[in-house]
Amino acid sequence: MKTMFNIKTHSALIYFSLLTFAFILCPLSFILVSCNTTEPPPDNDKPKPTLSLSLDDTSPTEVWLNLTTTDLELPNEIILFRDGDTSQIITLTESEITLYDDLLLPSRSYTYNVSSDKHQVTSNEVSVVTMDTTSHDFTWQTFTFGGEGGSSYLLDVAIIDENNIWAVGMIYTADDTFSAVHWDGNGWELKKIANSSYPRSTVYAFNEKDIWFDGTIQWDGYTYSVHNNGFPLDPNGHGWRRNAMWGKSSSDFYVVGNNGNIAHYNGNSWTKIESGTFLDFQDIWGDYNEKTQEWEVLAVASNHLSGYEREIVKIEGDRIKSISNEPLTSTISSTWFISSRKYLIGGSGIYSKAQIDQINWQKENTINKYYTYKIRGNSINDIVAVGGYGDLQLYNGINWRSQYEITKIDGNYRSVSTKGNIVVAAGQHNAEAVITIGRR
Repeated sequence: MKTMFNIKTHSALIYFSLLTFAFILCPLSFILVSCNTTEPPPDNDKPKPTLSLSLDDTSPTEVWLNLTTTDLELPNEIILFRDGDTSQIITLTESEITLYDDLLLPSRSYTYNVSSDKHQVTSNEVSVVTMDTTSHDFTWQTFTFGGEGGSSYLLDVAIIDENNIWAVGMIYTADDTFSAVHWDGNGWELKKIANSSYPRSTVYAFNEKDIWFDGTIQWDGYTYSVHNNGFPLDPNGHGWRRNAMWGKSSSDFYVVGNNGNIAHYNGNSWTKIESGTFLDFQDIWGDYNEKTQEWEVLAVASNHLSGYEREIVKIEGDRIKSISNEPLTSTISSTWFISSRKYLIGGSGIYSKAQIDQINWQKENTINKYYTYKIRGNSINDIVAVGGYGDLQLYNGINWRSQYEITKIDGNYRSVSTKGNIVVAAGQHNAEAVITIGRR
C-alpha cells in the first residue's frame, strides 16, 4: 500500500508540474509570436480617405473636373472612369487638382468618377454634358467709306450692341476728314472724335455710356472728356501710337502701343509700366482666372515691317513676366484667351495652348493663307479671326471654317469684334475704309 501511494503521488506531482509549465510557456509563446509579426494592429480611429468630384467646365470636346481628397496618403495612384471605363490613371501629388479629359463629342452626356485601389475608396459620380458647337452660318454685308480725298482705313472696332457699333481710323471724303464711323441700327454716320479729325487707332467700350478712344478720350453718350493729364508716355498726346486697350472698368484699364509702351489708368492717374522691350505692342487682352482668383492680362509685341522679333508678356500689377513664344519664328499681332482653358495668338498663323505656363504653342488646324491681324471671341466655342485680303475664319469649338470667298477684299481686315450673334470686321479695301458685318 505504501509503494502504490508513492507512485500515485509522484505521478500527480509530475502532471501538475507539466501543467504549470504549459501555462507559463503559452503566454511566452504568444509574446514571441506577437513580437515577430509585420502587420501593425488595426487603427480603428484613423479617418477613412474620401474622394470628392465636381464639374469645373466643358467645351464641345473637353471636360475639366475638380477633385478634392481628404486623408488620402500622397502620392497616390487613382483611376478616372468615364462611363464606367478607365479613361486615365493619374498619380496624385496634391489633395486638390483639376482633371482634364478630351477627344469627346459635342452635346454628349458622360458620367465620371474616380477611385483609389490602394484605399478601396471611390468618389461620387458626376454627370456631364459637353458644350454644343456654334453655327458657322452667317449672312454678310459690307460697307465702304471715303477714299475720295485720300487713302482711308479703319484700325479698330467695338460692338456695344447690334444698334451701337463704333470703328476708328482715318476717313477722307471729297469735302472733309473723319476719325470714326458709328452705326445706330439704321445707318452709318461719319464722326470726328472730340471734334478732331486726327486719326484714331483704337476704341474700347465698357458700355454705351463709357467708351474710350486712344486711351485718353472718354465718351459718355453725350460729351467727350480728355484724360490726358499725367499720361506718362506722351504729354502732348501724340508722341506714340496707341494700338490697343483692355480693362475691367474705366478706373482700371491698360493702353499698349509702339516702342514697348504700356500705360495703366486707375481712374485718377496714369502709371507707366516698364515692358523690357522696344517692340511695338499690337494687342492686349485679359480674363479672370477662377482658380487663382486673379485677373490674367497678356500683351503681344512685334514690328511688322522691320524684323521677325516677337514678345508675349503677362502684366502682373506693375511688373512684366515674359511668356514663351516657342516655336514661333515670325511676328505676332493679336491675343485672345479664356484663362486656363484656351490661349490664342495670331500672326503668321494661329497658335494655341491650354495652360499659359506650357512652353510650346501648337499651331491651330486652320486653312488661313494670310496674316492674322486680330482674334476675338465670345466663348471657347465661338471665336473669330481676321487678316490679310479679307480672310475671316470662324471657330465653333471643333474646327475653323473660312469665310474668305464671301468676305475677301483688296486689302486687310485689321480688327474684329464679336458679341452674341454679331461679328464686325474693319479694315481697308483699296483706298476705302471697309466694314463687314456678319449676322448669325
